Amino acid sequence: MTIAMHNLLLLLCCSHLTISVIAFQPSLPSRHITSRERPKIVIIGGGWAGYTVAESLSTNNLHSDQVEILLLDASKSGGGLAGGYREGKRPVEAGIHGFWREYKNTFAVMDGIEGVNINEVLSDYTPSVLYSKNGKVAVAPVLLNEDKVDTLFTVPLKEERIRRLIAEKLPPPLDLPILAKLDTQSSNLQPLDVLSGLGLLGAWADFEQESPASWKAYDEQPASLLFEKAGITDNLYQELVSPLLHVLPMCPAYDCSAAAALSCFHVFALQSKGAFDVRWCRGSIGELIFHPWKHQLEGRGVQFKNGARVACISSNDDEEVSLSGETPSKYSYAIQLDDNSRILCDAVVIAIGAVAAGKLAGTSPALSSLPATENFDKLRGVTCIAVRLFLKPDTIISDNLQGGFYSKTQLPPDVAKSMTDSPIAVCGAGIGGISELKETGFCIYDLQRMHDEFSVEYYNANSVELEDQVAVLEVDFYRADSFVDMSDAQIVGLTLKAVSEALGTKIINTEDVVESKVLRARNAVSHFAPKSALYSPGAKVANSIYMAGDWIDRTGHASWSTEKSVVTARQAAYSLSVDFGLDRSSCTVIPAAADTPQLSALRKSAKMLRSIAPPKTLPPSPWVLAKQLLSGEK
Repeated sequence: MTIAMHNLLLLLCCSHLTISVIAFQPSLPSRHITSRERPKIVIIGGGWAGYTVAESLSTNNLHSDQVEILLLDASKSGGGLAGGYREGKRPVEAGIHGFWREYKNTFAVMDGIEGVNINEVLSDYTPSVLYSKNGKVAVAPVLLNEDKVDTLFTVPLKEERIRRLIAEKLPPPLDLPILAKLDTQSSNLQPLDVLSGLGLLGAWADFEQESPASWKAYDEQPASLLFEKAGITDNLYQELVSPLLHVLPMCPAYDCSAAAALSCFHVFALQSKGAFDVRWCRGSIGELIFHPWKHQLEGRGVQFKNGARVACISSNDDEEVSLSGETPSKYSYAIQLDDNSRILCDAVVIAIGAVAAGKLAGTSPALSSLPATENFDKLRGVTCIAVRLFLKPDTIISDNLQGGFYSKTQLPPDVAKSMTDSPIAVCGAGIGGISELKETGFCIYDLQRMHDEFSVEYYNANSVELEDQVAVLEVDFYRADSFVDMSDAQIVGLTLKAVSEALGTKIINTEDVVESKVLRARNAVSHFAPKSALYSPGAKVANSIYMAGDWIDRTGHASWSTEKSVVTARQAAYSLSVDFGLDRSSCTVIPAAADTPQLSALRKSAKMLRSIAPPKTLPPSPWVLAKQLLSGEK
């Protein structure tokens, strides 16, 4: 958060280089390359972080022959875990990824990709529907209405307009319950339950998003203690908090750090009006974003090696190399790939997931001895499964559906009706009492209403034959360890059952599944368990070794997921540019949203209370504190 700006990334301008100082990471001694004009940089990892590092370093430097860049991507198609690929004519992805309103750095990077028009690649901001194990909870609308209603003298004065007028006068998070449309038929939520959520305001104000001290204090505690101290009701937890935990940080409260829960909710929902608003890619992220991005980078001279898995990083013991007219100089590192080939380089940027980084550190002498990596073996990952179902199109085309980029679908009519308000259903754990889903959240996507190539409109405009048309459901499961070892057929069966239980519809017949794709990502997504932030390194871990990703430097910028990957990539590129004298890199980091005046006032109160009576664990809500005092609890 930007409380006093000293915990933010400081924006500097040096010569032609727009750079951002890496907060809270003391600079290690730099080692300028003076004997070789073109230092060779190897980036390991081809997702958002790896591509952003390449983008930052190559924007101006390659044309001036200042640097050589090689990007190693374990995936064959490019784009890492987020990219996806095609099998025959069917596109598949390892999960659908959204772009939240506060992904300002991500949008800025996308805006700089030639051939990518954000408004053509992404949908409008889209509502979603939340489900708990008890049924439909609420419709989460698009919170920031671009067409503001400034007067009550509008005829007819509809409920939606009144809600928005009231919400516009309230700061986050008080505007959320005004705009959210609770389902009174299936949800057990009562007004008192919603009000109990205000108990989290104390901790939210006390926890400073970009403060190492706050992260240390809150990260050591599980989120379950946070909610207990807040005094939120069981109904609010079961109906709203738990489902969001299972699809955002992707873990239950006992296995999620309190810092991660507060930070996640802040970034995705509370830091600004409309923070929960999200846009979705209108097709494969790999094809619409990463492919043109790779083409742009290659045009600058960035080299790519796909299907390249790194086995080991070690200090280079080769003899010095002599370059014509230069003092002999030596590459610093040797990178060994799985095929036993070796790559020599001056610097390494590691832009892979936490578990993969831990494994690499265990086999790499250049990493294993570093203080920053000594606890990498304690880092854990979340297992995710993405299931894409290509279905026979129903003879009835459901129309006038809300929320999606397209309004028609050929899904079975009962499924279409249940998803009238949005093509996205966000489902918490324990749906339908299915044992495999006890701790597994998931999202259901109607891709006919989200992706151009599956839309009914596309089929009609291009005269696609009926036998070539499909309705497409994507179901992404988070924390899916309990069934990751099932066969594809078993997982498809479980998926159909999960959709039926969540939406309250008939189970789709397996005979109507034309084709299915099941992608498993074992321990691949960052797991923000208690104390995990203690093991997260900064963007620079040693001389000429840098790291980027959504699990890096939690304190340096209030962001998550894709946005955090982009931010830390910019930070890593900045450090590398300073160390190697690359004065033309583009490493600007857009600061996270500033505190609202109301949150600033709350923070001042929280600081004063903490200075008078520091809480031993986490600050309780006023009513929990009163209960403790009356009962004599300490």
